[in-house]
Amino acid sequence: MLTLNSIIEFSQINCLAICSVLVPINLLASLQSIIFTALRRPQKDINVMALFASFYALMIILHVGTWFIVGVVRIETFVLLSFASCCLIVNIWSVSHGSSLRAIIQFLQQQFAKIPEFFTAQNQGISPETK
Repeated sequence: MLTLNSIIEFSQINCLAICSVLVPINLLASLQSIIFTALRRPQKDINVMALFASFYALMIILHVGTWFIVGVVRIETFVLLSFASCCLIVNIWSVSHGSSLRAIIQFLQQQFAKIPEFFTAQNQGISPETK
């Protein structure tokens, strides 16, 4: 029978395994929902991917919650909580307001495209070394 104590004990004993599985899966699933939004995939595909990614984010939040219940307050717990919260917010954003997320992604894409131009302009102003 599953009780709250057995779930908390399982979460604490297997913390490294839980985090080493949930963090990359959450990151990849959230990234996939962002990519689906940027590529204008059908809303059904975005919703399904965001649902899975939100599930993983909620599992991390619950895992961190078990550590807060027993009184473990460390930097790792806050980093994991912040990471999961950001992923959850991005997934909710991709479902509810995908057009604004898509506009921000396009803006960032344009800004990153200007980076090589900046460095080539800087390098052209430097005279070559003479030997």
